[in-house]
Amino acid sequence: MTVRISAVTPDDGGVYLCGVWIYRHSYSYSIINTVHLHIMAKVGVSRATGQSGGRMMIKCEHPQYKTKPKYICKESDGCSERKNPGVQDEWMENGDVSLYDDTRAGVLMVFFRELKAADAGTYRCGVNVSHYTESFTELQLDVRDDATFVTESAHLGEEVNITCQIPEEHKVHFCKDDDNHICQNIRTSAVTEMSPSSERNEERVFTVSISNVSVRDAGVYWCGAETRDTHLTFISLTTKIQLDLFTKVGVSKATGHSGGRMMIKCEHPQYKTKPKYICKESDGCSERKNPGVQDEWMENGDVSLYDDTRAGVLMVFFRELKAADAGTYRCGVNVSHYTESFTELQLDVRDDVKYPKTKTESAHLGEEVNITCQIPEEHKVHFCKDDDNHICQNIRTSTVTEMSPSSERNEERVFTVSISNVSVRDAGVYWCGAETRDTHLTFISLTTKIQLNLFIKVGVSRATGQSGGRMMIKCEHPQHKTKPKYIRKDSDGCSERKNPGVQDEWMENGDVSLYDDTRAGVLMVFFRELKAADAGTYRCGVNVSHYTESFTELQLDVRDDVTFVTESAHLGEEVNITCQIPEEHKVHFCKDDDNHICQNISTSAVTEMSPSSERNEERVFTVSISNVSVRDAGVYWCGAETRDTHLTFISLTTKIQLNLFMAPVVRREGESAEIFCPYDSIYKSKSKSLCKGKCSTRDRNTLNETVREEKETKTDRLTLNDDVTASVFTGTITGLRAEDAGKYWCAVTLERDVNYLYTHLIVIMNEDLNLTKYEGDDMSIQCKHHDELQKCFCKAHEPSMCVKDGVSLEKIRDDRFSFSDEASTGVFTVNITDLREEDSGIYWCGAHIITKVNLEVKKNFSDRIVISCVCVSLLLIGASVLLLYKLRYIKPRDQHSSTDGTEMSSGKAPQAVCEYENIRDVRQRLASGTGDDVLYSNAKLSTDSSDLNHTLYSTVQLPTTPSDGLLYASVRFQKHKESLSDAKVTFNNEEIYSAVSHRERLD
Repeated sequence: MTVRISAVTPDDGGVYLCGVWIYRHSYSYSIINTVHLHIMAKVGVSRATGQSGGRMMIKCEHPQYKTKPKYICKESDGCSERKNPGVQDEWMENGDVSLYDDTRAGVLMVFFRELKAADAGTYRCGVNVSHYTESFTELQLDVRDDATFVTESAHLGEEVNITCQIPEEHKVHFCKDDDNHICQNIRTSAVTEMSPSSERNEERVFTVSISNVSVRDAGVYWCGAETRDTHLTFISLTTKIQLDLFTKVGVSKATGHSGGRMMIKCEHPQYKTKPKYICKESDGCSERKNPGVQDEWMENGDVSLYDDTRAGVLMVFFRELKAADAGTYRCGVNVSHYTESFTELQLDVRDDVKYPKTKTESAHLGEEVNITCQIPEEHKVHFCKDDDNHICQNIRTSTVTEMSPSSERNEERVFTVSISNVSVRDAGVYWCGAETRDTHLTFISLTTKIQLNLFIKVGVSRATGQSGGRMMIKCEHPQHKTKPKYIRKDSDGCSERKNPGVQDEWMENGDVSLYDDTRAGVLMVFFRELKAADAGTYRCGVNVSHYTESFTELQLDVRDDVTFVTESAHLGEEVNITCQIPEEHKVHFCKDDDNHICQNISTSAVTEMSPSSERNEERVFTVSISNVSVRDAGVYWCGAETRDTHLTFISLTTKIQLNLFMAPVVRREGESAEIFCPYDSIYKSKSKSLCKGKCSTRDRNTLNETVREEKETKTDRLTLNDDVTASVFTGTITGLRAEDAGKYWCAVTLERDVNYLYTHLIVIMNEDLNLTKYEGDDMSIQCKHHDELQKCFCKAHEPSMCVKDGVSLEKIRDDRFSFSDEASTGVFTVNITDLREEDSGIYWCGAHIITKVNLEVKKNFSDRIVISCVCVSLLLIGASVLLLYKLRYIKPRDQHSSTDGTEMSSGKAPQAVCEYENIRDVRQRLASGTGDDVLYSNAKLSTDSSDLNHTLYSTVQLPTTPSDGLLYASVRFQKHKESLSDAKVTFNNEEIYSAVSHRERLD
């Protein structure tokens, strides 16, 4: 069944029932369907245009349904979200739209507070006529360009003109935002329409004049175009005008000084809780400085501000005035969003050499201090002290004494503030200046800065050190562990403070190293080398605060020189280090680390020995280090430790250089030599070097270097290889020469090289010296050298038996041997008188360059004649043939007897006469570890084969230092008159020469 309703009207809406009745024999029933008919009555279509960022008022008129509920919805979302006021005759917000259902006029006012592009679309602006009937007007809203924003400012009582442009054909609409941001239409005293400004005459300009502006006029205005349609009215507000009202209550002038401070107090007692500000007019007051919070000091750039809500005062504090701060300011209060009340301030900043004045006063705890200040005669005195925020707070002093003016023109007066019984609280920065009171402002110009430093001396200590020694001072501040600590000398006015700069780390500061131990609250001050100039009075203190220091006075005396000792030990041996300290002091023994800081060590054995002083004022102690390793090499110091109340002094007066050495390396000329250098594993990543001779940092002869990770470097005949796994680097020298001989150091390259281990390289020359002499003769061997610690003339089967420090003749128990040394000429001489047959043997002559000397001493010639006669007699008895043979043998034998360079005369035994140079230093030692007499010298045999029968004198050139090359050695014998000729032998080698000379024996 179909029901057709034609010409539907709003009254046709409602609920319809449609059904059928069914009858049975004994009963009947019906089937009914319910149909809800909603009537949507579109009464018209309207179009409106607004601007993005602007506002839009839409008035939907339903005069026949004044009290019916009204709504607006967007068709793009199916009108699912209907915006309605919810209440009538009252503005209500619904999202970004405000609505007002005016039941008196039957109008729904829809106010878009800020149009956006997303607001464009098709809307229904309707009324619910009944439950099933709605009447609406379709609205097509277009959103275009941005709106215009204008800010106007006016002072109280002035006139302001507000200009606006609207399209030519539209009606002008001018309104002002109320407290709910709803733009309400206003009636102005004068609306003057001006000629259009557009050439196309599409827009016209109008001006709204507001005369005698009052506080009520301040706020936000909008102007735009109003369009009237059949059922809708559109008001598109496209120009926003913010009218700010400024009330200037007065003008004040203030003067400050560049570098000084300025406090300005702006009073607003009627607006105590309103936000306050200060701004500079030269930049249009665009940057307003305000505390942001109330009743609390806040920093804003170089200005600090305090909004005192109890007194209604804004305090503005310029922490340091600059010339750029000069200008005109507004010191005001925001009475409302668009109304401000302010006082104009004209600030002058002068650059006067007299101001600001800076003074520093110092006082000790409990003393009295007087602070003096000058201010202009007509002003009030202001004296204040900086707080932790560097705000100068007014203080009440115990005594303020005004003194007579110091200016002849009586323009300034002097006043003095006395602070008695100074305490920690009194330390800090004070300011004094002049205070000026105006109607609404108070100015305080602070021109004199006084820094009051408080010193707390907790004690006096005395310490004594020795010139050239070291001194460790420990200053204890357990209650100020993390505070910065320092040491400074009084003689220079304490202008130079030495402090580590960082904490818990050793730092160098000049000739002093410092360590600020924050765990114990101790400053360690280490004088690396005391000098006479270090004597004086010091302060060892801590900065308790910026202006308070606590210190102990130290009186340091520097006296005599220190003791320097060099000890040498073989790897794996035990070494004993002996030191003397005053009887009453505690022993301190330490070792230099890589930064040359002497760190305390625990030794395996410290043995105290009997006092060495007759007055029993000093005692001797010995430190024993067993199984010496490369870690033990270095510089040790020992001295006395003294404990005072707040200081500990360690005076290091004995320096012990512990050098380690290895067994000598003995090789022949032309062979290869390996020098093994073990090192501490902590130096794996450091560069290593092999150094010859003097290996100090200033005078060194580094042969080559190698680096970590088993790298190898090679230069000419030297190869270095670093085995970091085994912690050993090896130097290999091939094709040994005389100049390679010497003392070699193993070194690690740090900030200053560590030479920790040495050995001797002995090079045995290939050419031996063969000497023959008869019993009873004298022999003189003269050796030239330049290393008085490494001279040797040694009788032994092998040269390695002769190289452990050498053994001089001083202890040889045989008057036939003598030893003389002329250090200035670099010559030492070995003299042997009354030669015996047991003197025959192998001798080693030289320093690091060794020459083998084969000495043969034969029987005396007269003894051989007796033996020969006995033999002849026996032979004559035996056979005449043998006698003839014997007689022929004796004559050549006699001629051959002069081959040793010493002739006989008239069958007499020769009397050996020894001539040698006069040597200054005579030393004799006894060789250890061998039964032979061991002498130390240098000698070289001539190698000229043409003169083997007449070699009496030989010279060898050896190094001037252990690394300089060859030294000189000579051997001289006496000669009989039978051989008067001289012979000279010269070698082709430029570094080695030999001269042979003969002297006649006249007896």
